[in-house]
Amino acid sequence: MSLTKTVILSFLSLFAGTAAIAQTYEQVVGSRGFYIYAEGTGASFREADNAALAQISDQIAVEVRSNLSVAQTRQKENKDYTATTTFESVVDTYSQATLTMCQRIVVKNGPKEYRILRFIPKSEIERVFAAREDKVREMARIAERAEAELKLGDALRYYYWAQILTTTLRYPNEAYYNDSEGADQQLSVWLPMKINSILEGIEIAFDGFSDKAGMYGKLSFTYGGRPVSNLDYTYWDGFDWSYVCSAKDGMGFFELRANSSVPSINVKIEYSYDYEAHIDKEIEPIIAAVDPINYTSAYHNNIFLKARQGRPDRQLPANGTASANKVKVEQSVARPTESFGNTSSVSSLSFAETSDEKYYQETVESIVDDIASGNYDGASQYFTDEGYDIFTRLIHYGNARILEDKAPECLTFNGEVFCRSIPMSFSFRNNQVRFVEDVVFTFNPDRKISNISFALEDVTLNDILSKSKWEDSAKMVLIDFLENYKTAFALKRLDYLESIFSDDALIITGRVVRRANVENRIQGSAEYVEYNRQTKAEYINNLRYSFGSKEYINIRFSNMEILKMGKGDSIYSIQIKQDYYSSNYGDTGYLFLLVDASDYKRPVIHVRTWQPKPDPEFGIFGPYNF
Repeated sequence: MSLTKTVILSFLSLFAGTAAIAQTYEQVVGSRGFYIYAEGTGASFREADNAALAQISDQIAVEVRSNLSVAQTRQKENKDYTATTTFESVVDTYSQATLTMCQRIVVKNGPKEYRILRFIPKSEIERVFAAREDKVREMARIAERAEAELKLGDALRYYYWAQILTTTLRYPNEAYYNDSEGADQQLSVWLPMKINSILEGIEIAFDGFSDKAGMYGKLSFTYGGRPVSNLDYTYWDGFDWSYVCSAKDGMGFFELRANSSVPSINVKIEYSYDYEAHIDKEIEPIIAAVDPINYTSAYHNNIFLKARQGRPDRQLPANGTASANKVKVEQSVARPTESFGNTSSVSSLSFAETSDEKYYQETVESIVDDIASGNYDGASQYFTDEGYDIFTRLIHYGNARILEDKAPECLTFNGEVFCRSIPMSFSFRNNQVRFVEDVVFTFNPDRKISNISFALEDVTLNDILSKSKWEDSAKMVLIDFLENYKTAFALKRLDYLESIFSDDALIITGRVVRRANVENRIQGSAEYVEYNRQTKAEYINNLRYSFGSKEYINIRFSNMEILKMGKGDSIYSIQIKQDYYSSNYGDTGYLFLLVDASDYKRPVIHVRTWQPKPDPEFGIFGPYNF
C-alpha cells in the first residue's frame, strides 16, 4: 500500500464513529432546565431559521450575562488591572461563540410555512468559558517559547493578547498558568510582568545609512546583547509616526523625509498588534471591546543619528559585469559583529570550500547595485530564464531596497552554490506594512542564478543546525525546502507549489465559516473552522484564486518540531506554528507537513494539514496520527 493511501486511511479512522446522537423535539422542550432553545417560523426556511437564531441569541446572552456579572464586580475591585472592558461587548463575544454550537430541528418543512427549533445544552456555555481560559494558557505557552527563541514580536503579541483575554474571563484573578519552569503563575500579574520585562530589555541603536543621501537608515535591535529574531515597531521622524515596520534577525530600518534634518528619531515597540487581530477571529472583537493597556517602556526616545555617510559609490565596469575593480564590500557600512555576529550560521556546515568564491560574491554585488539603481534589466545576464522570472517577482513583491552591503556567505551543495544572505526591506503601496527579509541566491553548475529565496530566521536555522546526529546534507535539504516553501507563498509561485505536492497528497485545510447576520443581531466572532479534505487540483486552484486577490503574502514560522522518519532518513515530519499575513486576510495555526526529500531537487509533500489550535484529543497533527 502506498504511503499516501496509508495516511488517508489512518486519518479517516481518527474521525470514525463521532456522529452525535440526534435529539427529538420532545426531548429538548421537555428538558428546559437542561437546554436553551427557541422556535422560529417563516414563509421560507431561512426566515424561520433566522427568527429562531435571533431569539436564542437573546437567551444565550442572558445566561452569559448572569455568569459574568459577578466576575465583573470582582474585576473592578482588582487593582492589578489597568484595562477596562465594555461589559456588553464582552458578553457578546461569548454569546456569538456559543451560538455557533446551536443545533437545529426542522419541525415543519413547508411548503407554505416553516418552523424551526434551535437549541443548545446549557453545558456548552460552560465549555465556552473553559475554552477561553484554555486559550489564554495556550497563548502564554506560545509566547514563552517565542521569548526563548528571541522571537520577541511573537512573544509580545501573544503575551498581550493573553492579557486582554484574561480580562474577559469569569474570574480573571483566579486564573493560573504553569510556566516553563513548572511554577504556577497568576496570569493577571504574570502577563504584564513578562511584557514589561521584554520591553525594558530591548536595546535599539542607529546602525548607519544605506543610501548616499543619508535618508534611508538602519536600526539594530538587541536583547541581552543578542539580535532579536523578529520585532515590529513604528518610528517618529519629527513629523509623524510611521507605518508598522518589522525587524528580522536584529535589523530594522527607517526612512526620513526629503530635506529632513532631524538629529534623532523616536521608536515605539509594538506589543498590542491590533492591526493583526484579524488573524484570530476570537481575539479580534475582544481587542475592539477592551480598552488598550499602555506600556510606557515600549517607547525609546532620542535615538541619535550619526553623520549622514551613506552607501559608498562603486566603480562599475562599462559592460556592467562582475569585476575585481569593484570597491570591496568591507568598505561599506556593515553591521557590527559584536551585535549581530551569528554564533552558528549556515557557513558552519562542513561543505567543501566554494570554488571561485570571489566570482559569486561579485556577481551578487552587481545585482545589489542594479537593484539600488533600478536597472533590473542589467541583472538579467546573471540568471537562467526561471531564475530571472523569480527575480522579477522579487522586485515587484514590494518596493525592494538593499539594507546593507556585505559579502554573502557562499557554500556548495550538490553542485550548486548558495550565496546567503542579503538583507532587503519591502514596503507596499496600498498597505501599511514594511518588513525585512534576507535573500538567498542559488547558482546552478553553469554559474547562473536559478533560484532566489527568503532565508529562515537565524533561530530556526540554528535549531536545524543543532541536530547533532544529522548529516550536513540532511540539514541543507531541510533548510532549502523550508526556505523555498515560505518564498513560494510570498512570490506566489504556483508552479513550484504544484511541483512539490504528490498527485494523491492528503491535504486537510481549515475553512473559516461565518454565520450570516440575523436582523443585525448576530455579529462579531460568529465563526468556526471546518476541516475539509482537498485534492491537489482543488488546493492549487484555491491558491491561484487567493494569490490573485493579494498585494502581498508573508509567512512566519515558529515552534518548529522536526523528525526524520525511518532508516532512509529521507522522510521528514515537520510541525510548525505558522502565522500567515496578507493584504486582505490572515490566520494563525499549526501546519504539519510529511515530506519525502529523497530527491533533493524534487521534494514531495504527501500530507499537509492545518489546524487553528491543538486538538483536545490528540494535540497537533503529527506523523503518528497517520
